[in-house]
Amino acid sequence: MTAPPRTRREGARILVTGSQGFVGTHLRHALGLRGCECVGVDVPGSGAEIERDLGARDLDPAGLVAEAGAIDAVLYMAARITRGSSVDAEARANLRAIAEAPPRLMEAFLAAGQRPHLVACSTFKMYGPSRPERETAEGAIDPADPPQRPDPHSYGSAKFLAERLLELSAERAGYRFAVVRPSCIYGPGQHAKNAIPRFLAALLEGGRPTVYGAGASVRDDVFAPDLCWLMVEAALRGATGAYHGAGEKSRTIAEVAALACEVAREEGVADVEPLLDRAKTPKWWIDQRFDLGSARERLGYAPTPLKEGLRAQLRWMRAGADPAETWRFGLTDGAEGEGTP
Repeated sequence: MTAPPRTRREGARILVTGSQGFVGTHLRHALGLRGCECVGVDVPGSGAEIERDLGARDLDPAGLVAEAGAIDAVLYMAARITRGSSVDAEARANLRAIAEAPPRLMEAFLAAGQRPHLVACSTFKMYGPSRPERETAEGAIDPADPPQRPDPHSYGSAKFLAERLLELSAERAGYRFAVVRPSCIYGPGQHAKNAIPRFLAALLEGGRPTVYGAGASVRDDVFAPDLCWLMVEAALRGATGAYHGAGEKSRTIAEVAALACEVAREEGVADVEPLLDRAKTPKWWIDQRFDLGSARERLGYAPTPLKEGLRAQLRWMRAGADPAETWRFGLTDGAEGEGTP
């Protein structure tokens, strides 16, 4: 099945929170492909059009709305991916940015006479271990009926809470929104400590990518430009409900490492195989699969094959890993047959 062409709205003004980060940079490019204007919001000193700390205690949503002007949709990305489980000052600020600020911002828009459509970026880390009775074919998690046991770290729990608060706020205030829950996001610009950039860096340095344990844990990786395509499409179509932003299929971590090695061979970088380190234990939350039915059927989503995404990321890293050049290495914008010019 061929997906419909990307939706365009010439001149639409889209507010993007977290606009200067890894995914935010790709979102800017995705919006430009649709003829939209990005009005970025990010922390002071980031270079965004509007500089605000959305986790600040003294956040003034009405002032932010006034500065933004007329807005057609909001893509809410703002968050820091914390890895600890302690509820410290940083985690509390992150909770304000992730869960408290989105409904406050939307209610401020309504108070100003605007009704932009909201698409909130959540996370697969709001899910706990897979439960067979909540899975679709082949063990995939259904986004409309997920396992309700969030990741024990503060980030996943905050995203879980954010979705519940948006449901309550939207019902009371009368706005519409969609939620996109990405799996492990990879691509040019990704944090160097994550699995895929570590695999690729090892290959570029003449080493072998190391896999923890037996390498049998299943993971899913979504190419950042694909996630951005999905979020923008949801915004421009006024979609509601929950969608998974995931890759074309789940693989074991050993398969991901082997595919990275295959790309490295084809690119003339290295000719090696992955190394299994059985002394180290993989993370429990990786072993999940995600149903893409609603994203494919309602929005025409068709994710990039992992091998091609790995190739793009390797080429970006090999070219110097310049953060300003991340969008140039995006091979797709998430719709079948719709390549990035």
